[in-house]
Amino acid sequence: MAILEVRGIKKCFDGAWVLNGIDFSLEKGESLAIIGSSGSGKTTLLRCLNFLEIADGGTISVGGEVIFDGDNPSSFTEREIRRKRLHFGLVFQSFNLFPQYTALKNVTLAGELLARERPDYKENRKAILAEIDQNARALLEQVGLSDKLDFYPHQLSGGQQQRVAIARALAQGPDILCFDEPTSALDPELTGEVLRVIRGLADKKTTMVIVTHEMQFAREVSDKVLFIDNGVVVEYGTPEEIFVHPKESRTKQFLERYSGN
Repeated sequence: MAILEVRGIKKCFDGAWVLNGIDFSLEKGESLAIIGSSGSGKTTLLRCLNFLEIADGGTISVGGEVIFDGDNPSSFTEREIRRKRLHFGLVFQSFNLFPQYTALKNVTLAGELLARERPDYKENRKAILAEIDQNARALLEQVGLSDKLDFYPHQLSGGQQQRVAIARALAQGPDILCFDEPTSALDPELTGEVLRVIRGLADKKTTMVIVTHEMQFAREVSDKVLFIDNGVVVEYGTPEEIFVHPKESRTKQFLERYSGN
């Protein structure tokens, strides 16, 4: 059974279809690279998965459970959306760290807030917070920042800030980790350190959806590739099928244009 199934997802802005019938599926432990030109709908698709945007049609299923059905808008309450959003961790283009908090606090904050909703929070507050803290420290060590726990965002490089953002996205144990052009805000010399972390996650079979303009990286890391153009899926397949043997002329033209990346 696929961990993620997306069927017929649509999104319209101001009368224009930004997404128009997006279909794909992903098995647990697989990485999907989404490629396409600017404005093709890649970021909107991620935002629909994470409920930062509400799609106008289609379904999204995680682990066999339908978490979004465009024909049933009554389930889109704020509480329901917040619960469903926990299926996905999202790493943005810009780091979006809280400047007033340390790296460690940026990673623990969401867990601390969610813990307050637990019925046993008052009784077990100390143990719960200790577990959240321990998990955050382990994640920051995983992304190579165990020596930066008490640093504030302005004291970190762009690559380090993005690695904090990755640790934060992992902190809630999401089913699928999503990346939206994770290196686009970085200088070229800092790009490699973030890509190495993502490669490490792929090696550990973390289920990921990665919007990227790094074609070589997508080819090497992904199990599947989705090429979107003007809000529709042009091609979907393995890296070899898309990068070596593309069937569609639009795919070939796009790859020729971005062959230097």
